[in-house]
Amino acid sequence: MRIEPDTKTIEDVRFRTNGCGFMIAAADAAAEAMTGRELVSLHGVGEDFIGGVISREAFPDQRRHCLETVFEAVRAALANYRAAVIQEFRGETALICTCFGVSEDTISELIIQRGITEVAAIGEACNAGTGCGSCRMLIQEMVDAREQ
Repeated sequence: MRIEPDTKTIEDVRFRTNGCGFMIAAADAAAEAMTGRELVSLHGVGEDFIGGVISREAFPDQRRHCLETVFEAVRAALANYRAAVIQEFRGETALICTCFGVSEDTISELIIQRGITEVAAIGEACNAGTGCGSCRMLIQEMVDAREQ
């Protein structure tokens, strides 16, 4: 995947496989569906994304593993991207949102200086918490700590 770093938009998706026709068809459909989309719109490539791209019923029972393999590869590619973002981060403060590389300082600034006190509003301002969602509890804790 080639991801534009500022907008976090997937610009291009390519794959290599020696899989069967079902796997190639699933990979083609996934690549087409992801190209041009922002990472935040994928929501971690959950069941809703899989169902929206390819109907499970289009695959015979004995070939559904081909579809699952493709989406596991997509999830792995996104995890590799997040790992690269984390590795690039060399700041002195904690990295709260690994999907979008948002630091504790950025979130604190939104809470203190802009007075944002809702996790969703913080997400709208800087994308934190809008990817996989694992950091939403940390953001809420930061909001709660500032309100006390």
